[in-house]
Amino acid sequence: MKAAVATGFGEIDGNIFVHTDWPVPSSPPPPGHLVVRVLACALAPGDVRVLSGKTDFIQLPESGHPYVIGSDVSGVVASCHENETKFQPGDYVVCRFDEPKPNGGVAEYQLVKAKLTEKCPRSISPIVSCGLPASAMAAKLLAGYVQPKDRVLVIGGSGAVGSSVIQYVKAAGASYIVAVSTQSGLCQSLGADRVLNYRVQKPWWQQPDFQKDKFNVVIDLVNGDNWTTGGCSALAVESTGTYVAAITGVETELEAHGWTDVIKMILAFMGRMLYSRIHFNLPKWVAPKALKLEDGDLAELFQDVVKGELKPVMDPSSPFPFTEEGVRQAMHLQQSRHAHGKVVIQVSDDLNVE
Repeated sequence: MKAAVATGFGEIDGNIFVHTDWPVPSSPPPPGHLVVRVLACALAPGDVRVLSGKTDFIQLPESGHPYVIGSDVSGVVASCHENETKFQPGDYVVCRFDEPKPNGGVAEYQLVKAKLTEKCPRSISPIVSCGLPASAMAAKLLAGYVQPKDRVLVIGGSGAVGSSVIQYVKAAGASYIVAVSTQSGLCQSLGADRVLNYRVQKPWWQQPDFQKDKFNVVIDLVNGDNWTTGGCSALAVESTGTYVAAITGVETELEAHGWTDVIKMILAFMGRMLYSRIHFNLPKWVAPKALKLEDGDLAELFQDVVKGELKPVMDPSSPFPFTEEGVRQAMHLQQSRHAHGKVVIQVSDDLNVE
């Protein structure tokens, strides 16, 4: 079958190739699994991180190189185990990648876990639906820290997660939403009251009006120095507030080549939590498990889309074609950290799910 394959660590153009002789997953699949004919695949920061080699210990597939790239997919069930009760061949489904190892999605067929799969309403196109499981689901969880009338700052408001966070924060009853982004029109259309362009304006913690009327909640999808310089300055966030950090934000430089690195990473997160609690002038720093997924979560998320309560955002360049050049272009955009919405590759020419 046709598949986009990473042959090593490093540069995209020198390590990403489209093969036409990749083995098709065996049918019937083992218990608890499905074979899905893939229609579209959404990329994620993890795809770029795996390719870089910086997180090989925790994210490289057990089979090593070469491996098929790609995270969440939309598709049609091709085969099931004989004991499968929820799904059957022909079902239109969406599947989230098996954390922490995003792989396997940019291929004509994929073996997926049934517990990470949900039937999708046919009114949601495959190009849109594949971008929902990780990004929009994470956004819904992160927005859960917001209470009615809160003043909320969303750092990274026009990305795949941020574009959904703004909408869920608005629905939660926030009284004032500020998005840090270069995409003013997009963020305001999603519900932001003000957009701070980080390229031409002072950092959010140096804005006088934010220092006067501080935020109750900060949702940080970028990281960088936003906590160490901004959050720890205590200038623009209430001491009783919450600083919600996505630990794999777009400017997070995670490295994990062994258990020592993993332990250091865990201790660093624990250190931030403890630091924010013993310094009473600081907001409480939290790093929720944004990829938490329980039975029924995806079905509920799909209904948000069907009812018009969530407008999924794709980068204007999406979908990319399933060619070597197209896949590489999609990966370059994901690597740039400047995608405005989800980066999607159209795997199948036939997107009919009827």
